Amino acid sequence: MPRFSYRNVDRNRLTKVYPYVRFPPRYSFEFDTFPGDSTVESGKITFNNSESETYTYTGIYTSAPAVVVSTVDSSGNNGTNVSITVSSITTTSVTITASAKFTGQVHVHVAAV
Repeated sequence: MPRFSYRNVDRNRLTKVYPYVRFPPRYSFEFDTFPGDSTVESGKITFNNSESETYTYTGIYTSAPAVVVSTVDSSGNNGTNVSITVSSITTTSVTITASAKFTGQVHVHVAAV
C-alpha cells in the first residue's frame, strides 16, 4: 500500500497578523511527496445504443489501477437513467457495463494506487 508524507498546517498562522483576539486554527493537510510513479489519466467512452464498452489505458500500469466512471447523457438533459458498473479491470484495459442500452458518454478516471 502506498504511503504519503504530509504535515498538518494551520492556515491562520501563515501570515503575521496580530489581532487582539487570536483566530481559531484552520488546519489543512499539505502533502510533501507522492509514491513513485503516480500515473493518472482520464478519458471518454461513447456508448451508441450498447450495454458494454472497453476503454484501453494510455499509461502503463504494473497492477490493476483504481477506476471511477460517470455517465453523461448525449442530449445534455442529465437523464441517463442507467447504472454504470465496472465489470473487469486489467493492467491494460477496463470493461464498463450499463444496466440498459443507452446512447451517451461515460467519463473514465484511472489512477495507479
